Amino acid sequence: MARHSRIFVACVIAAVGLHGSAIAEPVKGSGSTAERPKTGPKPPPPPTYGLCELPQNPDSFPSSPVTVEQDQCSWFQRYSAKSMTPTTGGSCGGFTVVFGQTGDLKPHLNRVNLKAEWDDEPLTAKNCVSASIAAVGWGERCSDDACTSVSWEKIGGPTLTKGTWQSTKQSCYFYSQFISIDKKYRTLNLDIIATLVEDGKPVRKRAKGTIHVKRGNGKCPTVDQKPR
Repeated sequence: MARHSRIFVACVIAAVGLHGSAIAEPVKGSGSTAERPKTGPKPPPPPTYGLCELPQNPDSFPSSPVTVEQDQCSWFQRYSAKSMTPTTGGSCGGFTVVFGQTGDLKPHLNRVNLKAEWDDEPLTAKNCVSASIAAVGWGERCSDDACTSVSWEKIGGPTLTKGTWQSTKQSCYFYSQFISIDKKYRTLNLDIIATLVEDGKPVRKRAKGTIHVKRGNGKCPTVDQKPR
């Protein structure tokens, strides 16, 4: 009888143990949906508007040192260039303006403004909305104060800015602009595509690029610029 009792108790304990294990160990696939890896199509990559995914070789650059000038509030350097003909580009890219070591770009002038503008035939109220500027800005950023180590990074873009007619001024003035503050660069690169839709097809036009760097001279209060 005692032997039968011990067998019965052992069976009960084993059954309870199995039941406890079933409770303690969750069934696969029963977890919260938040813990499951999400599947499905990946979001599409951001548009490039015909611009390249890496900085391009220059169409225009200063071949001699650009003088450091001073205005009321800052020391600055400025390089501006216009495309002589509409850029046809290759598989990507447009009119590329570069300001770097050959122009003696000063990395300590660390308030950077890259501006892309229309520089072709004057636009009218009729075709202004059909004009656009695509642009992207790059910088070869210094990793140390001496700028002995650098790496390329995107400052802004790609962006696409479409023309808006200003009736009060009777003009179609529009541009793309990228601003960086408190970063040192050894080289700056601005790639621009100006386009006008004609007979339903985009036609490339001439563009203008300006690279302006500055640093406060201590004579004026500092007001941070904001990207447009």
